[in-house]
Amino acid sequence: MILSAVLTVGTLYGQDSVAVSDLPEVMTELPDSDAEVTPADETVTDLSAEEYALQADTAYSADNFALAETLYLKALETGGSSTTLFYNLGNAYYRQGNLGKAIVNYERALKLDPTNADARANLEFVNSRITDKQIDSGSYMQSIWDGAVGMFRADTWAVISLILFAVFLGALATYIFSSAVALKKTGFFGGIIVFIVTVIAVIVSFDAANRVNTDRYAIILPPSSQLSTSPREARSQAEQAFLLHEGTKVEIIDSISNPGEGMWYEVLVGHGERAWVKASEVEKI
Repeated sequence: MILSAVLTVGTLYGQDSVAVSDLPEVMTELPDSDAEVTPADETVTDLSAEEYALQADTAYSADNFALAETLYLKALETGGSSTTLFYNLGNAYYRQGNLGKAIVNYERALKLDPTNADARANLEFVNSRITDKQIDSGSYMQSIWDGAVGMFRADTWAVISLILFAVFLGALATYIFSSAVALKKTGFFGGIIVFIVTVIAVIVSFDAANRVNTDRYAIILPPSSQLSTSPREARSQAEQAFLLHEGTKVEIIDSISNPGEGMWYEVLVGHGERAWVKASEVEKI
């Protein structure tokens, strides 16, 4: 079920299963942080995931974003992960001014389905509104590879691999059984090219599957977070690494439980900058 809200670059639309031309007036500002939010403590009975999601859609359409958040969470808890539910939950968080949580859920939606164009557009839009601009720390080739992996879901890449392998077998059969020299050459050289592409497609499909299961990336949740040079609260200016703000994406490369300090993550940001952040101040994607 598609939620009635599509956030496009620079605008937020409220939509209730209608055509784009029927959308109401665009909202371009975040909700006032002092505005009253309807509590989400209405009685929620035991329902199926689909029923929770339907009620969440209704609450969202009624601008009761806090209740919609609660109901989408119940739908996820009951029915398991869903790219649509993560996308809808991200919209509910955004409408409440919670950019960090919105980004987490848009990222989760794309993690399950890289082809979710609405989630990608929303993520780009919200990222444009956070304080710390995301820095691409990868090489040009890494960017190309990431783009390829993100083109399709892992199972789609697997199907493409099977089709390519079938084409390779056809080229091999042409080379073996054809008596025409031109066809044998086409089968031989074409088969080599298709085989190489098939291997690449298989590798991409495995990488795409691994990205669904990885949790090494996280999002900063507080308005600001002071990172340290060691896994503890900075006790002097020398131990202060740098300040990150809500919505910033970090890569977790290590973790440690420090007695009296709780769990800390060593994170990588931007062009190789490393520092330690409290685990309680980030949420894994």
